[in-house]
Amino acid sequence: MRSSLFLGLLVLVHSCWSVILPVQVPQASPLLLSPSCNDSRVLSVADFALQGINEDRKEGYVFGLNRVADVREHRQEGSGSMYYLTLDVIETECHVLSKKNWKDCAHRILHNTVYGQCKAIFYLDLPERILHLHAYNCTVRPVSRRSIVHMCPDCPGPVSINTSDPSISETVRESLEKINREVAVGKKLYLFQVTKGYSQWVFGPSYFLEYLVTEVPCPKALPGLEKCLEPPADFKPIGLCKGSLAKNGPIKYVDGSCEFFQIKPTEAPGSQPSQQQIPQQVASHSKATPVQGEPKGSVQVLPELDEGNAEEEAQNKKPAPAFPVNLDLTTDPLGMAIHLPVLPLVHRNPPTVLPFPGGPKSNECPGPAANSNPLILPP
Repeated sequence: MRSSLFLGLLVLVHSCWSVILPVQVPQASPLLLSPSCNDSRVLSVADFALQGINEDRKEGYVFGLNRVADVREHRQEGSGSMYYLTLDVIETECHVLSKKNWKDCAHRILHNTVYGQCKAIFYLDLPERILHLHAYNCTVRPVSRRSIVHMCPDCPGPVSINTSDPSISETVRESLEKINREVAVGKKLYLFQVTKGYSQWVFGPSYFLEYLVTEVPCPKALPGLEKCLEPPADFKPIGLCKGSLAKNGPIKYVDGSCEFFQIKPTEAPGSQPSQQQIPQQVASHSKATPVQGEPKGSVQVLPELDEGNAEEEAQNKKPAPAFPVNLDLTTDPLGMAIHLPVLPLVHRNPPTVLPFPGGPKSNECPGPAANSNPLILPP
């Protein structure tokens, strides 16, 4: 009897250990961490990444951060981390050539908004003072015009920016003449490129344009704008102007203003230097300094989403169009080593980039949106 009881206790103890022991075995850490999209460090990394994206671009308008949609962190050997960011962005009123920080730029009103998503791979090593945007890809589109008309039928709508259109060319000519008379003292501004156009019926047809301008000096010995020199073949834009033209029968209402970039414009001989708006310096979140080197990236602009077609696709059980933002630098699950332009000697092994993570978002993502209007939040 005692022998049977003893054997029973041994079996019971063994079965308990067989259940408890695996729980006590430490689990391996996941390769990718999922920090909160509202974490202060993540927001700082997103800020640096978006600044790098805007600085790398040569055309279009500065993107502002609406929210961090998703983030993964891959800790590297030493003190660095590779961040995989998905950022919801909104176009601002600042042109990328202004080199302004996105935080210093106003967001556009809803009916003029361009929104989208950027994916970015960013390397951060605070102890070694390294900030490096390695790659990015963005896809944006205008807000649905059908939705805007439903909400605000009288709001200005986008128009073609073809300068051969008489309405567009007249608006540019009239507003630029006004600017040259009142603002461009000692020089003459010329059209470089029309970047945006809107129209609206007020008491008559009204047009609102944004366009890049270049300038040439007007020699002091040749008074009058008609005596100014012609732009050289390699002329470059030096500012962004806004011009409008509204008609009420034979009466014209013309307005125009310009914001000049930080590039110093050409001065006419004997003239006074013009006032230039110098953008504020980027506020640093840490003592880290950016690594020099151009990141790999591009921006795709899609046509506006036709919500009528989206409803039809939903009825046909087709997925609604999304933002095709891809950033796969490698398909190797173990990743590939990347070269940084400047790497401290303490780094024996270069950082590694993994395939951009997909699948479900982190549990604490997306973060709060600066503008939560569903019309400008990517699906």
